[in-house]
Amino acid sequence: MRTRNQTKRLISYLLCFTFYILHFTLYAAPVMPYGTYLVKGSFRGDYNTVLRDYGAATVRAQRADGTVIAESSVSSANEEGANFLLSIPVASASTAKSCTVGEKLDCVLTTPQGAIDVPNSLTVDTPVRMGNVTFNCTEVKSYVNPKDGKAVEIPTAYIDEVQAWLDIERNGEAYNPWADYDKYGISNYGEFLAGTIPFDDSDYLRVKEFSMKNGKFALKFEHVGGHVYAVSSANTLAKPAWAQRRVRKNANGSELEQVLADGGEGAVGETEIFITPVGNATSEFFKLEAK
Repeated sequence: MRTRNQTKRLISYLLCFTFYILHFTLYAAPVMPYGTYLVKGSFRGDYNTVLRDYGAATVRAQRADGTVIAESSVSSANEEGANFLLSIPVASASTAKSCTVGEKLDCVLTTPQGAIDVPNSLTVDTPVRMGNVTFNCTEVKSYVNPKDGKAVEIPTAYIDEVQAWLDIERNGEAYNPWADYDKYGISNYGEFLAGTIPFDDSDYLRVKEFSMKNGKFALKFEHVGGHVYAVSSANTLAKPAWAQRRVRKNANGSELEQVLADGGEGAVGETEIFITPVGNATSEFFKLEAK
């Protein structure tokens, strides 16, 4: 069994109501929001592990000037690894309590001891959609993926630990999340997401068994406790169009978008998830991902 020390990271859901006021010569008529954007979130620590139980805390979504748009209490993590659900009404114009598509809100975590000043934000998306977001409860450093130009954030405590190995084994080479130190075909960033050791080629996210049980595909894999996993599928491996699939933690259980691994944080174990076959599909290929 392998355990790791971690700082706590929470994810929160925001509730905001919006009104759009049309001004006419003789009167002003309020117009209700045209939809709601839902966001499931979680807070995570230095090793990308979900905080299962944070205690009394609240997440506030606010503008840069401090205007609070919405807030939500933080609960214990559910089986998908979510700590909160934000319900954000979306309108065509912003007011003191309204949001527009593309608007960025700062997210502040508050506890009985005060606010935790960790820079996290979310961008409001189109209504009638569900989004997932993760927030760090620790200092982070941003890296831009040269392949797609997207930025990711990695806790500095994690980087410092890997850098200590680089100082000894690679003559002080700077940490690069897009490299593959153990040459196993998974980037260092991918190993961070999965909770595996980036310079140990025996430690990686691995599928142990794939079979058919109770009319469903059963996928068993080795997990690291506190981490979240999801499955995508495609009909071909020639230019595959991967689409995330809903999964079950038991054959007859409820469908989930992703799965929080059982066991203590950092402990290695096994998880089995079930996927309903697509009707009339001539072939299906599956990809297991750490989120």
